[in-house]
Amino acid sequence: MCRNRAVVLLAAAVTLGACADRAPPRISEGGAGALEVSLAVQPGRIAVAWYDTRDGNAEIYLRLLDERGRPTGPEHRLTDDAEDSYEVDIDAVGDGFAVAWYDKDAASRLRARLGFWGPETGFEWLTELSPRVRSSRNPVVDVLADRVFCAWIEETDDGERVAAGWWSLDGQALGAPVVLAPVGPKTWNLNAALDDDGRAYVVFDADAETAAEELYVARLDGERSELVRMTADDRYRSKYPDLALSGGRAALTWFDERDGNLEVYLFVGAIDELDANVERRARRVTHTPGESIGAYVAWNGERIGLAWTDRIADMPDIHFRSFDADGEPSGRIERITRTATRSSIPAIRAWRSGFGIAWSEVAASGGHDPETQSDVELRLLP
Repeated sequence: MCRNRAVVLLAAAVTLGACADRAPPRISEGGAGALEVSLAVQPGRIAVAWYDTRDGNAEIYLRLLDERGRPTGPEHRLTDDAEDSYEVDIDAVGDGFAVAWYDKDAASRLRARLGFWGPETGFEWLTELSPRVRSSRNPVVDVLADRVFCAWIEETDDGERVAAGWWSLDGQALGAPVVLAPVGPKTWNLNAALDDDGRAYVVFDADAETAAEELYVARLDGERSELVRMTADDRYRSKYPDLALSGGRAALTWFDERDGNLEVYLFVGAIDELDANVERRARRVTHTPGESIGAYVAWNGERIGLAWTDRIADMPDIHFRSFDADGEPSGRIERITRTATRSSIPAIRAWRSGFGIAWSEVAASGGHDPETQSDVELRLLP
């Protein structure tokens, strides 16, 4: 779960309750492209990471914010090399952050990387994932107090597959990577979550055995893995799942074409209910004529926060809705942005009693385009 690029600077919309009318500080300040946002939280502060094209190619940046979403210092440039660096994912552990992304060189070769970065120390360690394969991409991270989990997609002579592994906080690999599932070029995003017993769950879509992309979950317990297809082979795409776990409960979201339009769905239930035909037990969240995509989910106690993009007018905007622990709506759909620019895919985390949502506001172009103009924005919801 994710991750977005002249002179125009878009103000960052950082709001908290009654403070919504105050002029917000900027989070990204490059004036070029700032896209593919990732969000992490620590006691008393928030971290936002993204890729940025201000340096002539795509580099990873991170900025620390205080408890009200205000920058506490300048942006940190995490990468500085000739390759383009994309799709950063971060998670907080101790005073630092597990950071994963992939590099793209001049020959379009992709290399996924994982490291541990601290504001005072920089990278304490950095490793390339699967250095002996043809390519690797789209890594995602999740952490426990004493170790880092990472999953990624790699290409071998036999095709593409999802792999995963564990690292200690000092960068030692805790065993060999485990292959979870075969995939293909239509599998672009992974998301991962850890349960209370330290088991890892990786969700993704693939069409290796179905007419169109369907949802899968791979469970990794030590070196043992189990793969389950969660949605039926119905010839309609089920795409880009995100998963959040809390106290034995799961919240799974994705967008699906089965109703003739791109709509967001949410399943809430016990973790062991992440099995076949999960779509029959899911709630359709959106009912708009436009595209509803890019859904991400987070738990905060007994509350679930869901954020996504919806094209109601000419441009997609960020929307949010909260649900209780049984998946019943506990609030109305809130339209977070109303802009003349494109609000790009959100990241969401629990924050205080509510949620923090970060995204990119794109003024021109999009995707991995060096001409993109965009900036990172944040909203804190009570």
